[in-house]
Amino acid sequence: MEKKTITINRIELVYFEVNSDAKETIFFIHGNSVSSLSWKKQLSSDLLNAYRLIAIDLPAHGDSGASSNEEQDYNLASFGLIMANAIKELAGDKPYILAGISLGTNILAEALAFDLHPAGIVLGGSCILGGAYTVNSFVMPNTNVHVVFSAQSSLNEVSQYASQVMLSTEEDDVNDFISDYYRVKVPLRSTLADSIGKQQYSDEIALVKSIHKPVLLVFGKDELIVDPDYLDDASLNLWKGLIFKLPGASHLVHIDQPEVFNWLLADYAKDMFG
Repeated sequence: MEKKTITINRIELVYFEVNSDAKETIFFIHGNSVSSLSWKKQLSSDLLNAYRLIAIDLPAHGDSGASSNEEQDYNLASFGLIMANAIKELAGDKPYILAGISLGTNILAEALAFDLHPAGIVLGGSCILGGAYTVNSFVMPNTNVHVVFSAQSSLNEVSQYASQVMLSTEEDDVNDFISDYYRVKVPLRSTLADSIGKQQYSDEIALVKSIHKPVLLVFGKDELIVDPDYLDDASLNLWKGLIFKLPGASHLVHIDQPEVFNWLLADYAKDMFG
């Protein structure tokens, strides 16, 4: 796994790349307040070793730099533009699939507004918005989700949220989550929260539909953060006509059930790359 950098919109983004010579690429977009480390169970998977795998640290996350213009850049549409430009530069003229988790699904969808042509789309723990599908319509009650929309929260609050966002009790998973949380550059979280509160985002569901590709949609059946049934009636073009809901997984389904998630992703990639 190689650690590399790319500068987009004056922000230095760090990314990790596996199998750099492979002809087909899967891009991984992580969620709020984690990093590309959250994809390590995919980057190391034998099921995916036929593909070039790229996981990018979002702006102000992980080892990536912060923006010098927070109000302009720290919103979903701007993150989408930044990621679209990074993907186009890194993909070149070769085919690629986009995979997002949690807030990464919103950013993936927003990126589709900027002339991307993926061979496929993977949404894990989806949070995509549009029309009647607002944050209030699918976020579960009585969670600590506020910690990823606050400038900084206590270790006790972050640890409690970690136990809600994923069911994994593996020490590395929990430690990575907590470490990543405190690596986020202030004021990313509070600025992003303000922009979402002002509904500064696109109709992301319409953007996903506009690609006219079957979507691999995966939720944890035991979700504690987002209602795993909220897209049941969204009329998305679903791969195999199914929404996959994996037992023993909460919001970060790719961490809680990596073997099943990777198997689904590998099978999907085989279909989409044809």
